[in-house]
Amino acid sequence: MNRLYIFLLIVLTCSCSTRNEKKETIVEVQKIETTTPDFSVALKFINDYSEYCDKLMNKEIVDSNWVYNNNLLTESFKKRHKFVIDSAFIEDPEMGLEADPIFDAQDYPDKGFEIMTTDKNGFVTVRGKDWKEFIVVLKVVSQNDKWLIDGAGIINIPTDKRAER
Repeated sequence: MNRLYIFLLIVLTCSCSTRNEKKETIVEVQKIETTTPDFSVALKFINDYSEYCDKLMNKEIVDSNWVYNNNLLTESFKKRHKFVIDSAFIEDPEMGLEADPIFDAQDYPDKGFEIMTTDKNGFVTVRGKDWKEFIVVLKVVSQNDKWLIDGAGIINIPTDKRAER
């Protein structure tokens, strides 16, 4: 009888600890939060960039300082942008890239952009307000509790996600 009592005690002890582990797991799952990307950051960036490009229109210079000093962009974006621009000028010092890497085109809409589609992975597709066929894909990411742009045009956007040209 003592052996039976000891055996039951062991079984009860083991089953109690298993239940506690399940409760902890359930609590951990409930702590996971889902966050929706702030796509307005992408719209603000691309429209600000359009205005900046308008100001440079009559100047035949490439000034990337606006990009490198922009607080809406990740460091990854800035480094990749610099690499793309520098590589193009090394390959062709006279012409460079021949297209804007953020727009992934030579031209862009005059009246700015509007959001067309978004997805849960942070990709946002914008189109021209006055040129509906002109599309640019951007990527927003959360860093240090802020939504930032990590990709646009050919900068950090996978080939299969880019707008068709």
